[in-house]
Amino acid sequence: MAGQGTTHLNRHIALYCHEIPTEDRDRFLATMKTKPNDGDQHVFDPVVFRGLIAKYFISAEIAFRKAEDPCWKEMINYCQPSFRAVGRQSVRGDCLLLYEEEKLMLVDRIAKQKSHVSLTADLWSSNQNLGYLGVTAHFIDDEFELQKKIIAFKQISFPHNSFAVQDGITACLVEWDLIDKVFTLTLDNASVNNRAMTDMRDALGSQMFFRGEHCHVRCGAHVLNIMVQSGLKVIPNAVGRVRDIIKVVISTPSCLQSFNAIVQTLGLKAKSGLVLDVPHCWNSTFDMLHEALKYKAALNRFARENFMDSPLDEDWAKAEALHGFLQEFNEATKAFSTDRHPTAHFFLKMVLAIRLVLLDEAWNSNELLNAIANAMYTKFQKYWAQPNMVLLIAAVLDPSQKLDLIKFYFYTIGENVEVKMRELKQYMRRYYLEYEKIVRCQSLHVFIPPDEQDTSEDTFICSPSGSGQLCGKRRVEFAFEQFASQNSSARPERSELDAYLEDPRVPKRADDSINVLAWWKKNADAYPTLSLMARDFLAIPVSTVSSESAFSAAGRILGKNRTSLSPETLEALVCAKDWLIGFNDEEEGTFSYKKLDFAYLLLFCGCLIFTFCNQVNQ
Repeated sequence: MAGQGTTHLNRHIALYCHEIPTEDRDRFLATMKTKPNDGDQHVFDPVVFRGLIAKYFISAEIAFRKAEDPCWKEMINYCQPSFRAVGRQSVRGDCLLLYEEEKLMLVDRIAKQKSHVSLTADLWSSNQNLGYLGVTAHFIDDEFELQKKIIAFKQISFPHNSFAVQDGITACLVEWDLIDKVFTLTLDNASVNNRAMTDMRDALGSQMFFRGEHCHVRCGAHVLNIMVQSGLKVIPNAVGRVRDIIKVVISTPSCLQSFNAIVQTLGLKAKSGLVLDVPHCWNSTFDMLHEALKYKAALNRFARENFMDSPLDEDWAKAEALHGFLQEFNEATKAFSTDRHPTAHFFLKMVLAIRLVLLDEAWNSNELLNAIANAMYTKFQKYWAQPNMVLLIAAVLDPSQKLDLIKFYFYTIGENVEVKMRELKQYMRRYYLEYEKIVRCQSLHVFIPPDEQDTSEDTFICSPSGSGQLCGKRRVEFAFEQFASQNSSARPERSELDAYLEDPRVPKRADDSINVLAWWKKNADAYPTLSLMARDFLAIPVSTVSSESAFSAAGRILGKNRTSLSPETLEALVCAKDWLIGFNDEEEGTFSYKKLDFAYLLLFCGCLIFTFCNQVNQ
């Protein structure tokens, strides 16, 4: 009927309804628009729609069997009656096809990168009792943005010995054609990983960049965990009574309810549960103490009301001292674990900070903390006395640090500064020469027009028709250039590396920070070789924590009711989820399902309105 359309509603939303947020209004109106330069209504494409369904199943981690849910089919049929809802096998096939398409694009993107790729790898055991090797690629792209992509999540055979780890990593390198492009590989400090890296370098070293001399990087977070665990073993019963009372509080719902009644009486915030530490996870002990100290009064009163031995003042003093001691290492673990920003250039500063804490003379007055510090320092000397050379160079490539930090580091730990600096400079020059070759090879692909090519030698050729005065002047100029070039050979031209190291350090901002990637992007024209070198060294991850996102996603995807997934399908879903959506949001480091649900709600409403408008127009 005339006058019963929806144009006036669209106009109201577009112009007059100010209560609707601008972003929501634009998204709504986008569903109503026709194709550019096309007077006809938007044509529904079932192939595109199937791709969107596959993307939804991957991003929301939905089981394939949900595609055969009657309510799902009813919704699809209502939105688009001409579309025949596909079954679970078709959705699975579409997801695998989407994975293959995204993989081809990522392979091409990595291959076109001028920089190398650094990898992290870690092992994970699923609820299928299968072992998986997760491999993540880290690189800095041409826009000087740090990129992180999961490139493999492969099943490896038991036992998880060095051969299994080596074969899994090698298979990944071959599949992605990364043998000559890999720069470093960060692994935890397990003995099987050390052996696997030694064997892999023996097998592939001749094909690897710089022969893989400094390829193996130890996970800083794992080394720190080993250090703290060794310290806690010295004092296993230091917080025993605090731990015992927490066990009772969380043992039954009635105990927790009684505890919360005390908490509310004291004016504190009620808790759904307190943290109880677990073996081999030092930061759980820190978290336990962090929570327990907040509720010290409530825990003491709970113990007295239930006729238990409450922690003594001495126990609480030990808990507070241990909490303060572990606070320093908790912050270091968080610093090592970030994967959104470069971490390699401040690794040395964190190592120095940890060393300073361990050698603090204040611990001498506390027998408990002194024992912990001594045990941890022994492990510190074992793993961090000689940092990987690539991490030293990464620190130099921070323009606010340069060589001064390295000199300070060797001076602080008592090494021969002159000898160590000579060794560092030798390696830096060796790496620099390798990158010079890369830049030179890349420049050969740049076409130089004939009229812009250097013809300087021709300017010194006398023309027979030229005057004698002019010809003599040219001969003098030519002789001078020869003389100058012979003398300049004794004074080698200052390279980019020399210029960078000799120039003063870049001052930091008031908040004691510098955006190192932004600086190198800005100065890429002045340091074309060094900027390429910086992209590789600053992309080195100092921990394997980035693999945790893949393991968390894999655990959610499998779940309790999806254990029949094949390893190949699980790899496709984990990798495709990372490539299409990612696992991190802006704040929490985990994917936000609230944003996803809202987006698909808008999409669903848009489909309904679009269908309704088509019916009205017809």
